[in-house]
Amino acid sequence: MIRHALVIIGIFISVFPQAQVSVRIKEDFSSNKLGWYEDDKVKVTGGHYVLTTPANGWFAPFVIKADPLKDFVFQASFTQIDGEVDNGFGLVWGSDKESKLNSFLISTNGYVKIYSSDEFRLEAKDWNETTLVKPLTQTNKLRIEQTKGVMKFSLNGEEVATMKALPWFGKTVGFIAYTQMKLYVDDFVFAHQDKINLPPTLAKGLVKENLGDKINSRYDEVTPKIAVDGKMILFTRKSSPDNVGGEKDLSDIWMSTSTDGVNWKQAVNLQKPVNSAAVNNIVSISQDNNSILVAQSNDFQVFQRTKDGWRDAGLLGVYYETENEFFEACQSADGKAILFTAENKQNLYYRKQESEKDIYVVLKDQKGAWSTPINLGNTLNTPGDETSPFLAADGRTLYFATNGRPGYGGQDMFMSKRMGDGWTKWSDPVNLGPELNTFSFDAYYTVPASGEYAYMVSSTGGKGLTDIIRVKLSKEIKPDPVVLVYGRVLNAKTNQPIEADIFFENLLTTKEAGEARSNPKTGEYRIALPFGATYGFRAVAKAFLSVNESMELNQSDKNYQEIEKNLYLAPIEIGQAVQLQNVFFIQGKAELKPSSFPELDRLVTLLKANATIEIEVHGHTDNRGDISANYDLSDKRAKAVIAYLISKGIDKNRLNGKGFGGTRPVVANDTDEHREMNRRVDFRIVKR
Repeated sequence: MIRHALVIIGIFISVFPQAQVSVRIKEDFSSNKLGWYEDDKVKVTGGHYVLTTPANGWFAPFVIKADPLKDFVFQASFTQIDGEVDNGFGLVWGSDKESKLNSFLISTNGYVKIYSSDEFRLEAKDWNETTLVKPLTQTNKLRIEQTKGVMKFSLNGEEVATMKALPWFGKTVGFIAYTQMKLYVDDFVFAHQDKINLPPTLAKGLVKENLGDKINSRYDEVTPKIAVDGKMILFTRKSSPDNVGGEKDLSDIWMSTSTDGVNWKQAVNLQKPVNSAAVNNIVSISQDNNSILVAQSNDFQVFQRTKDGWRDAGLLGVYYETENEFFEACQSADGKAILFTAENKQNLYYRKQESEKDIYVVLKDQKGAWSTPINLGNTLNTPGDETSPFLAADGRTLYFATNGRPGYGGQDMFMSKRMGDGWTKWSDPVNLGPELNTFSFDAYYTVPASGEYAYMVSSTGGKGLTDIIRVKLSKEIKPDPVVLVYGRVLNAKTNQPIEADIFFENLLTTKEAGEARSNPKTGEYRIALPFGATYGFRAVAKAFLSVNESMELNQSDKNYQEIEKNLYLAPIEIGQAVQLQNVFFIQGKAELKPSSFPELDRLVTLLKANATIEIEVHGHTDNRGDISANYDLSDKRAKAVIAYLISKGIDKNRLNGKGFGGTRPVVANDTDEHREMNRRVDFRIVKR
């Protein structure tokens, strides 16, 4: 009966759920919103999935994460319009990458066949004549149902065979035709027992937007990384003649910018030193948009922005092992953690002969050294492959892909929340749903600080092989909201931009919450901060006095916000006054609160780095209360600061201080907020 060898051609696609209790497709092909594979031989049109197959046949497959031992239903209707009638077409399941498969086939000259590549299943080999097959141009409905290890095969509503379940060689399912014909596929259903862990509610109608031809080309665009402000994107372009090494260059890093996050400028190759003729793999963009991290030789390489481009800032000194040729990674928004995937003997379910990637993290300590890799644990990692991890700006929401959990395709995107301050306790991952996990290749999820849009890669309906798209997120799958603090670092005297380091810390825990660098050319910086803490931040630049500010982000204000905060640095000069922003005293007393110590320790560092500087510390109050008492309190507070500096090793001969009570306000004492601003401690340089 079978006259032609089959050439397996197609694309892996996924499935659409009808209920949370099982994996389901129920497709009438009224449109191609789910991303069925299309080309000149196969197309969704006229309410059908139309296969126009060549003489050597055609296989349209998709991958499903189904447990072969569990019950399933698989059915579709086929209408052969023309072509050869004495060769088979029908359903395929359990296929592997080497053409082993099971199939349920008919031919429109009146034959039916159940076939398995299992050489021991002799009952699943031969064609049998039947009157149940409808002829050319009429519709035949094929159905396979597996229940408790027994399979039933039905043709046009009549059972044609029952047998013990056939083995699965792989997880590919699909439609097949063994010779030249035009074939309509309709009424496709696949249902399976495995549960998909979805959010309790999940919005529908998500629209995927292609980022356009300023970013996407006829080549593969992959691994996008969106900046925290959503206005810069870095990605990898494969095998482009404009890569540093030309078409033979497997991947280069490209960049595009936007003023509004919608209209993008023409993407540019970052050139050397970032790119080389070797594989170049982007890991992350720093929060400030002024540093990028690249995977390099089982380590990570840093490139920093200069006034003229990028400079190589060296390797981090992280070492990881992996046996897999594909590598994905991301850096946390605060810069203190790098998450990556690896296949090695430390994996939870390591199998030498089979791919099994896990997600790991390396952590930076207070001295800047990086830890050995830590496996994130079996709440996240499975016996399958975990890929493309992305940690959102909140530092807790992790997005990643895996083929080790029930879902809609070969790799599905999931979301999990980090529990506590460690890295091995996570919430049960939830599938992001069928509108993000589609039939096409969807991966490499990345989200700006706003959490409004996700950026990812898709092979459906694009400009080329794989394109970068974005989709507006529903609240169920957004990260926790944060505040994006942004601004410029400027010379207080000339208003010119300064290249500076900006450090943020939690004033309650005294732990560093993040760091940023200002753009050497423009002075711009930005950083995302979670709600629920009071933060101190300071800008530091050579030959300038550091500026220190504080900001309270209440837990009750949990909506994404953007706050502009320009930082002005004063050059170190005699007579220059600097306010100590984060120095706090117990109410009505001259006793320092512990939350003041980080600020005063930075003043200690400044004085030790500039050994000839002498300062005068000034205490101030508002104008309420007894004038004499205010003078006394302000003087004692100035003396308390001096005592702290002396206790940290500063020569007392370099220090002097006095109180001015309420006689030197910086603003009018007309509101509580203004009076608080007048209650302060500052210092003035009296000798350099």
